[in-house]
Amino acid sequence: MPFIFRSDVKIHFHEAGEGTALMFLHGSPGQISNWKYILPYFKKNYRVIAVDLRGYGKSDKPDFVSISDYIGDIDTIREELGINEMILIGHSFGTLLSLEYAVRRKVKAMILISPVTHLEKQLMDWIIEYFPPIFWKPLLFSNNSLMRRLYRKMFFSPATPDKVFYRFMVDNMEYIESLPPQSFRYLISLVGYDAKASAEKIKAPTLIIVGEDDIITSPEDARILHQWIKGSKLAVIPDAGHMILYEKPEEICDIIEDFLENLKFDK
Repeated sequence: MPFIFRSDVKIHFHEAGEGTALMFLHGSPGQISNWKYILPYFKKNYRVIAVDLRGYGKSDKPDFVSISDYIGDIDTIREELGINEMILIGHSFGTLLSLEYAVRRKVKAMILISPVTHLEKQLMDWIIEYFPPIFWKPLLFSNNSLMRRLYRKMFFSPATPDKVFYRFMVDNMEYIESLPPQSFRYLISLVGYDAKASAEKIKAPTLIIVGEDDIITSPEDARILHQWIKGSKLAVIPDAGHMILYEKPEEICDIIEDFLENLKFDK
């Protein structure tokens, strides 16, 4: 099981395939397995590197994390694996990190799925920040009827079959229940984030993908990001919500592959 260590923090990653490097960054509180339907498609023709971001998955979970921590982790993995040219592929919170990395470092291209354009404090954030975990963790992050209804409404399109939602729950419920309280508080420290300043500086070719029914990172926000990143491409996928990686993996793979093929053609 491959790990890198940076400042005594252990970062887990998965690597497979050969060719141009694609680095996959999951959302919060996600893990590498969120890419389970995407990685097999690309490892046939590309070198895929999927990262358990610090604080999540099999990586260590420090009390506090910052954007600079994540950028340093990506730098370290890149150095350890000898990656020169790289394409970043992020989902949700992973798009924020992809964007902030690409504005500071050189990348060949960037693919942003369910992109985050800003972070505002929501009711759930207030509860997590000001109430003890014994109150909110069993209620919001354990397998109960309220949580199942909440997750179904928040993260999936009404058009998505229940079997897809149940598959997501089976894959992730035990993991979510196992996370320590600090893993759910990381994003609170980033409240107030706005992508505009960084997005307008991006030079790398960029593909933006969003579900038409996404209520977490809306198509409207994705269209605004599309305007901010000059020359970017936008794909809005019908009958898909925020967990589009589970809902429409085949469509995502086809759209990304077309984008990557055009990059090869342009070289």
